[in-house]
Amino acid sequence: MQENEKRILIAVVLTVLIIVFYDYFFMPKTQNVQTNTTNQTAKFEPNLKNIEGTSSQSTKNTIVNINSNDLEINISKIDGTIKNLYIKTYKQDNKYVNLADPNAKTGLFYTQFEDPTLQKISEHGQYIVDVKRLDGKTIATLTKSDGDIKIIKRYTVKNYGLTFETKIVNNAQALNSNYILLLGENFGKSTKDSHVGAVALINDKIKTDKDIGSGVNLSWIALEDKYFCVALYDSNPLHGGFKEINANKYIYVDSNAQKSISVYAGPKSGGIISAYNPKLDRIVRFGTFGFIGKPLLYVLKYLYSIVGNYGIAIILLTFLIRLIFYPLTYKSFKSMKEMANLQPQLKELQLKHKGKPELLNKATMELYKKHKVNPLGGCLPILIQIPVFIALYNVLLNAIELRHAPFIFWITDLSAKDPYYITPIIMGITMFIQQKLSPSTLDPMQAKIMLFLPIIFTIMFMGFPSGLVIYWIANNVFTIIQQLIDTRLIKSKSKVK
Repeated sequence: MQENEKRILIAVVLTVLIIVFYDYFFMPKTQNVQTNTTNQTAKFEPNLKNIEGTSSQSTKNTIVNINSNDLEINISKIDGTIKNLYIKTYKQDNKYVNLADPNAKTGLFYTQFEDPTLQKISEHGQYIVDVKRLDGKTIATLTKSDGDIKIIKRYTVKNYGLTFETKIVNNAQALNSNYILLLGENFGKSTKDSHVGAVALINDKIKTDKDIGSGVNLSWIALEDKYFCVALYDSNPLHGGFKEINANKYIYVDSNAQKSISVYAGPKSGGIISAYNPKLDRIVRFGTFGFIGKPLLYVLKYLYSIVGNYGIAIILLTFLIRLIFYPLTYKSFKSMKEMANLQPQLKELQLKHKGKPELLNKATMELYKKHKVNPLGGCLPILIQIPVFIALYNVLLNAIELRHAPFIFWITDLSAKDPYYITPIIMGITMFIQQKLSPSTLDPMQAKIMLFLPIIFTIMFMGFPSGLVIYWIANNVFTIIQQLIDTRLIKSKSKVK
């Protein structure tokens, strides 16, 4: 086999592998670097030693519940933190998704005051709670008093949105009303497919965990997992950062008692989250080619609005992509077919110029030129499509729209693997058929090795989400149909000539 042909083979195989493993190998890994802290102000930071265990004292008698259409929130009367933050529109194991860890040492929205007097008041006794509804909002006001000093916390909730306020009423002495608002501990563990932990937008760049730094200006900061987040934001930049203590991840912002902080607690869905703050849309990330992935998701959602089934919508989207790229794939198939037709002549040249690589290369290029064949013509059109394939791969892997979305029969969750491994087997079969129909310039030994690819991919796809496997099956089927059509077209054109 010639050197050029080997390169083409390697490029095609790498193309497929890049589509699947791109994020794992090429996405930038989180590094423990020091964040640029230009324009930082000297403000105090969380002292976690002083707050461990405060939230764990809460019992049923010390919990107050507030609700919106989308959220159910359990607030501790002891420290005024959120013990449970349920999303009523999403479930996990037949229970509402909870964005707070009820067993955490600190609840969400713990306030640590800079002034020792205020901190001492906040740590003793219980808050008196008043809950009321006004203009579609639920407002919970929590008050702690010590003589003439009052600490007032207020949660205002509507849909997925929260507003957190702290007010100090003080008629006796001048007190420092600065405080830190702390969220933690963990959302879970990160995987190669999704980040779990802290994420922030700093100077228009997304940073995660330790890369966020401490005491920096933030457009917003959040705790996230694959599908959900709790994000803090404001019309003006926040000031805060990330802390990791004993393997637990925390985010915090420092504030003043005269200022309110806006919160989004809900799904990482661009259509929902951008209504609260346009910049929060950046938390929905689909890898390096996210700028392609987001429009693809928009089209997928539009197709779903028509057919009412995300599995069918994936198949239709795959068809549209194949249709758009048809001129390129036809050109690629035609070039590969032409290369296959030249194999007998190429083998003759190899025998004729055996041991003379310079003469062989010259004769080969003359043969290509004579028949107007580009040896890279079958590979380049495929390479152009790679960004779209990678983008769609990330969308189908991470979009919350596919979470618990059913397809047909046994496929009840397109974000989960096929429980019976039927679709990966179908994918392997269609890949084998596609491979047999593809023009080949490989020698018999290499062709036998390539036959193992469908088996390898079948095993690999057994752990992939069903939605992704359905896309791959649909893509294989449409490719097979296209190859059959293209073969007839090429034959009919050759007869005319």
